[in-house]
Amino acid sequence: MSRAVLVWGGAAAAILGLGALAFGAVVATATPAAHVQRYLDALATDDLVGAARLAGLEPPTAMPLGDEGAPSIHRIVSSTPGPDGTVTVVAEYGDDTDAVRVPFMLVAAPPTLGLVPAWVFAQPPVVALSVAADQHDVLVVGDRRVQAESSAEPVLVSAFVPARVTVRLDEPLLRAAPSSLRAVVDAPPAVLVVEATERFERAVTEQVEALMSTCAEQQVLQPSGCPFGIEIDDRVIGRPSWRVIDSPALTLGTSERPGVWRWRGTGTAAITVTVQRLFDGRTSERDDEVEFIVSGEVVLGPDGPVLTVYPPD
Repeated sequence: MSRAVLVWGGAAAAILGLGALAFGAVVATATPAAHVQRYLDALATDDLVGAARLAGLEPPTAMPLGDEGAPSIHRIVSSTPGPDGTVTVVAEYGDDTDAVRVPFMLVAAPPTLGLVPAWVFAQPPVVALSVAADQHDVLVVGDRRVQAESSAEPVLVSAFVPARVTVRLDEPLLRAAPSSLRAVVDAPPAVLVVEATERFERAVTEQVEALMSTCAEQQVLQPSGCPFGIEIDDRVIGRPSWRVIDSPALTLGTSERPGVWRWRGTGTAAITVTVQRLFDGRTSERDDEVEFIVSGEVVLGPDGPVLTVYPPD
């Protein structure tokens, strides 16, 4: 055998050996645990396209929410084969304060290129989270704005397991503490407790004050649709003149109907009017003060607060 043949034979053997080692390395990483690890790594680095592919989502499936946090932990805890051929992989994901352990079930898939083992999730690792605000109908979940049918009605938002998502309000006239939760099976609903802001109270007060000013422009004893008025038995000469002395100091609170706020306030108006006594015909100038109560409801519309005023008691 010539020296050239020996050299080429050795090279071929070396190439085959390297190929076998490479194939073995590929097979060694084609495990259920490795598949879950790649998925967690994609989720941790905000590679949602990669996470969706590894999760087994097919277009046109809407992209679930990703992880808002910066997980320092995304590792495999255990991998347990089942009698039915499935494998349950338990992973830990999160940071030092909120890491969770979640199980993933995987099943065998057709081998890649007919040779390399492949695994897929038995069910895509996606859950629907229930979110709501007790006095509002618009929420922001992660980076997604969602609209409920009405205030306090829950909305379902899909998220990758076990991403951390935050539910918050995006309404300058209302406030609520944000709520963060992990996207896991049986995650409790997130319901924000909404309160009125001082800005909301000012906006309502401004509208009520404008309404009272409009009422004061009516030169009659009983301004129409207004909370104040006066009855005079004597003859009125000329037109009466109203003015608001004390604007209503309002209180604003929730009602039994979600998204509907009640407001109430007391104020003082004054009327100046010339009257002629029926008894003796003498005329005089009257300047009387009238205390009044005004109340109603307000809802937040697309352009701000929309007031409804209750009829006077």
